Amino acid sequence: MCDIRYKVLWVDDLTGTQDEIFATGFESVADEKGIDLIPFTNWEEAELELKKNFRSYSAIILDANCKYGKNDSKTDEFFIPSVVSSLARMFGEKRQTIPWYILSAGTMSKFDDIVQIAQRDHAAHQEEWGNLVYLKDAMDNSQNSVDVMFTNIVKVAKKQNANIIAFNFKDVFKYLGEGKLICKEARTIMMDMLCAFYYPADNWQFKYEGNPLRKVMEYIFRAAYNYGLLPLECFERDNQLNLLESNRYMSGLETKHSGLRYGSEGDTIFPKSIGNITLQILNFSNVDSHTNEEHPYTIDDKDLVISENEKELYFSYVLQLCHVIKYFGAFIDSHPDKESNKGMKKVVAVPTSTNNTLTNSPVGQRDLVQMGETGPYILNCRLAPCFEKYVGSYAIITEINPNNGKDADAYPYYAKVKIEK
Repeated sequence: MCDIRYKVLWVDDLTGTQDEIFATGFESVADEKGIDLIPFTNWEEAELELKKNFRSYSAIILDANCKYGKNDSKTDEFFIPSVVSSLARMFGEKRQTIPWYILSAGTMSKFDDIVQIAQRDHAAHQEEWGNLVYLKDAMDNSQNSVDVMFTNIVKVAKKQNANIIAFNFKDVFKYLGEGKLICKEARTIMMDMLCAFYYPADNWQFKYEGNPLRKVMEYIFRAAYNYGLLPLECFERDNQLNLLESNRYMSGLETKHSGLRYGSEGDTIFPKSIGNITLQILNFSNVDSHTNEEHPYTIDDKDLVISENEKELYFSYVLQLCHVIKYFGAFIDSHPDKESNKGMKKVVAVPTSTNNTLTNSPVGQRDLVQMGETGPYILNCRLAPCFEKYVGSYAIITEINPNNGKDADAYPYYAKVKIEK
């Protein structure tokens, strides 16, 4: 099993039985080499994918005679020159290149002329990238064989910035990406920030924004919710996540708005060292995002730039965030059962005296109306279903009565409230 896998864009309009047989064996050899092939039958669609996920790809493999447009009825003999021109523009815009190769049967007319044109652009990278042309029917391990091409791609990919980052931080990135613990958007953000730190000359356009830090923190909290480690009460209206409340819960502290905590005294998801890091990250990026204790919700994507004078502090948080991801992933590995995790949610009860008169009564307290798993609530008091339309609004508790329902452990009281206009 390879420590790291490489993503390669493959453009070839496979047609006919022979092509299908080749494709099966081709993909099998690629898999053995640690390569994930992403196939396209035309350049129009392949180009869109490449522009969208440029940093994800380690190499590009092109058929010499292929369709350029997705609606083209036949192949284009000038496919390679057109694609090479497109790649040159893209590389200029990105200020970064991706190794590209031609894989063909070599039987088309003007094949040698096409290769000669492509070689002009490829020659500048020949020493780093290796041969330009490989043949589908070449003998294994011959100079232009598929096996040698894949070996060369892996060799070159290991030296690419993003792949070096992915390898050196493999204990972090194994939890990030499509179908993994934390979503692919978080992987992209972390890769961009780490590349900017380790390879500043290649990422001179990088902006020092706080939002990416906050977004990764939110993706971590949403992953925690998916595994039952974060209660629904940490979400506000429109599926917005209260980040500070989430951090308190996962740090083993009582949440301020819902009176919940993870487990009993001493139980925690984030130990103190991790909880301090995550809180500092939120505070640092909150300044950038113009949020505060009263409105600690998910924000929009406004590009509010941090001063470059703070870049050392910024990147220190990026590296600390790597440690948080690695710790959180390991915690999930040892706590994979969602229902067991959900059972750790505890209500911090309001103290009562021996004659059942309330001390620290919630009556008179002002707080947000929120939506829980069993309906609307405020603090640790259930509300009638009709108050669902007021979720996100502030209200004052005017009266409470015992809750004898199934959710009494979580909400010991029913409350009457006055909604603030």
